[in-house]
Amino acid sequence: MNSMSYLVLARKYRPQNFDQVVGQKHVVRTLKNAISQGRLAHALLFSGIRGVGKTTIARILAKALNCEQGPTPEPCNECSACKEITEGRAVDVQEIDAASNRGIDEIRELRENVKFRPARFRYKVYIIDEAHMLTREAFNALLKTLEEPPPHVHFILATTEPQKIPVTILSRCQRYEFRRLPWMELVEHLEDVSRKEGVQIEKEVLEIIAREAEGSVRDALSLLDQAISSGVKTRQELLDLFGLTDQLLLEETARAILKRDMASCFTLVQKAFEQGLDLVHFAQDLTEFFRNLLVLKSSSGKVFLDMPESELAALRALSLEAETEELLLLFQTLLSAVENIRRSPLPRLSLELTLAKACEVGKVIPLEKLFAKLEDLKKASAWQNEAAKSSEAPSKSPPRDLSWDAFVRKVKEASPPLGALLETLASPEEKDGTLFLKIPEGSLLEDKTYRQKLAALVSEHLGKGLEVETFSSTNPSPLRQKLIEKPVVQEVLKIFGGRIAQVKPYEGE
Repeated sequence: MNSMSYLVLARKYRPQNFDQVVGQKHVVRTLKNAISQGRLAHALLFSGIRGVGKTTIARILAKALNCEQGPTPEPCNECSACKEITEGRAVDVQEIDAASNRGIDEIRELRENVKFRPARFRYKVYIIDEAHMLTREAFNALLKTLEEPPPHVHFILATTEPQKIPVTILSRCQRYEFRRLPWMELVEHLEDVSRKEGVQIEKEVLEIIAREAEGSVRDALSLLDQAISSGVKTRQELLDLFGLTDQLLLEETARAILKRDMASCFTLVQKAFEQGLDLVHFAQDLTEFFRNLLVLKSSSGKVFLDMPESELAALRALSLEAETEELLLLFQTLLSAVENIRRSPLPRLSLELTLAKACEVGKVIPLEKLFAKLEDLKKASAWQNEAAKSSEAPSKSPPRDLSWDAFVRKVKEASPPLGALLETLASPEEKDGTLFLKIPEGSLLEDKTYRQKLAALVSEHLGKGLEVETFSSTNPSPLRQKLIEKPVVQEVLKIFGGRIAQVKPYEGE
């Protein structure tokens, strides 16, 4: 075949009727019903990401309206009207690319011509692609036409950014939201195209292409076109061609981070660099990997992730090795660094620094374990009390003359985060056997569970009640540096892998 006559897959397999459309069943169903019932709006807005069928369905709709057998939800694609629209030479179906020249001249011409009846067809159809790119003047000119459109005219506005369309235009359009194609449905479509092309290609190759296309049919077919042209048949050949990240490499890197194995992280970055991978892409994939880990962990596997079962199994296994809070911190660390890696003149070094920081994020101790430790201490104390009662020595009641500082030290032994917080607060005031403790907004003690635990400890060790009062202050704390330098604060930061975002002063200092 002459290379000059080659038709790319995205054009070769462009649907010519509603039944051939991949995905968008909700849009197709509604449009077919509207045509059958003669209730199609005169102005439609198609919105969605690139390559999901907006312009394709607009052309099919133009054929459905003007087919010699119609209007019909099933255009014949045989009559002169269908053929002319398919070939792009129908005088009564005009496509305006708003991205080219912002559309003001075309819209003015449109305003002049809409009042005239179609030259050959039943309806005039105006398809305005990338409609959000129209100028303000073009929108104003279009608005006057949309307010009272002639009965023989239909407008179809297609856009990837509907939020940029003026509300005055939106209110006059019937909206259709085009969705990303589900991963599995996209894989099946690529399998179908490969069969029709007579190409032997591993399913895993198609799965990777579908993942990289992120729900865009056109992007998927373009990648498949390039893969076929390059003779790709295996997974490794595809990874080499596009410089894509191997899923196994992602899993190895994630496991190294979870184990805080910094040396392995550097080795894996070196491996990715030697393989010629796009390191920015690698960082993005790794960030999404931890996002998926967090989703699985926080939802107990109830949230559906559209990916191969082999990848899901690896995610499930890794999610068991970390706590939700830990995954959140790692996800946050990676996400905040992606943009820096993208802009960096030395992306490899930026990536290595990011992974090193991730390895320094402290392992999070689950609250359940902290509370279990408290319960163990209480049980041990109760056992000792029982043993004392059964001995000949007179029974001793729990100490009630502890100082506040001594009490804080005991709390710290049972719960380091709670003890660390108490060390930063002013000593409580006592009135009528009750301690009044003042805490800043956003404090750990705003959590009901922590508050109840502290109240129980105050009652047990000090024999008093506890009242907690929350205060706020907009003034910066003069004690910030002093508090940050406290060994206990540094210890908590190390344990939780956190950072001090704000210090609020307590009253009295």
